[in-house]
Amino acid sequence: MRLIAHRGFAGTAPENTIGAVRAAAEHADAVEFDVRRCGSGELVVVHDETIDRITDGSGSVAEIPLAELSDYSVLESDERIPTLADMLAALPPSVEVTLELKTAGIAADVLTVLDEAAVDNRVIVTSFLVSELRAIRERDPDQPIGVLVSRHLETPVTTAVELDCDVLGANRWRCLVTGLVPRATRVGLEVHAWTVERRSMAVLLWYRGVDCVSADRPIAV
Repeated sequence: MRLIAHRGFAGTAPENTIGAVRAAAEHADAVEFDVRRCGSGELVVVHDETIDRITDGSGSVAEIPLAELSDYSVLESDERIPTLADMLAALPPSVEVTLELKTAGIAADVLTVLDEAAVDNRVIVTSFLVSELRAIRERDPDQPIGVLVSRHLETPVTTAVELDCDVLGANRWRCLVTGLVPRATRVGLEVHAWTVERRSMAVLLWYRGVDCVSADRPIAV
């Protein structure tokens, strides 16, 4: 089983920042971060629709230009909200990357940034947005992708197969109490579960057949 640092171990570092991801790489097999578009068009690494929770500013990320976003510190640290390009450039070479698309209409630009970055890391592009994953797959048949399962996705394994996904991600409880994991593994999907707080839960998920667990702090898996 492999460990994914959720937002760069959001429980121990300023989430989705370069510093968090670099530090997390020492304890995790993969790092996860979120991508959306800011007001001036660049792709930036931030989870929420607004900056209210993670900075002392306020407003929608989609409306704030990068120059202004860069003025705010993340969770009272010295870290700033990075662009996707800067985050990829700062990646330690040892870790895999799980990159989540948070908004529609950014798939093509994400592929462009990935192509320009030319990182050696394995990068899996994931999303709850099936339309974005379909756009990725249509543009790049070789890019690893993963569908994230929401309660509204009625046939997650079938959808993952239709999209030619490499990964299926789901809430830990859904992995434990439904037939999702065995169905996914039977068709060759790598299964990721979120978010785990204790090693005991990771062990249960491993016995269930889960390949990776996501956590907000380092745990032994």
